[in-house]
Amino acid sequence: MRLYILVAIVVCSLHNGYAQGRFVSKGDGQPALETKFSGVEGTPYWNDSFVEGETKSRQNGKWYRYPKARFDAYKNEFEYEQPSTAKLLRLDAAQISEFKLNQATFRCGFPPIGEQGPRHFYQVLYDKHTKLLKNIQTKMISETEFGSVVKSSKFVREEELYLVKEGQISPIKRKKSAVLEALSDKASMISEFVKSNRLDYSVESDLIKILEFYDQETPIK
Repeated sequence: MRLYILVAIVVCSLHNGYAQGRFVSKGDGQPALETKFSGVEGTPYWNDSFVEGETKSRQNGKWYRYPKARFDAYKNEFEYEQPSTAKLLRLDAAQISEFKLNQATFRCGFPPIGEQGPRHFYQVLYDKHTKLLKNIQTKMISETEFGSVVKSSKFVREEELYLVKEGQISPIKRKKSAVLEALSDKASMISEFVKSNRLDYSVESDLIKILEFYDQETPIK
């Protein structure tokens, strides 16, 4: 009877390919502890509030759930609270390939560009034949006010969109000219589609509709 109970518990915990959030440590077995920034204005996080999160393990491809998690956009790491100890621990791209926070999906593994390598996490806004990514990055800026010798530091968030098309990644601005240039093989069709549907090139949700239309009209090679 005890054997049947144990099997049932294991099956429930792995239901739908997920495992309940468990302790995951760095490759050397040491937990990645939180880093605190005292005296720095602002926040390094995408969102200060904790939400339910999920990660995809690079080691076994399984998904793990965490009741309280958030994204550190300064270090580009997934942070979660370990339920048993309430300690804040971290996972990076060496351990996970993808994570989710509520309805938002973040993934690495894209072609390198600028300072972002293949292990840089992007928010995935659209994920079909073409892909729309958002690079959410927090930078620390130090400055000295006029007449003062004291330096102050603050976190500043920067966001930039990227288009992945035919395996190539490139930045894309929220402008009509930029979008039509990036999708030049269907530019006239897209222009008419945007006009007839009253879409706005500067709105992310409308950009996603434009890419959906583009993929529908473009045969997969």
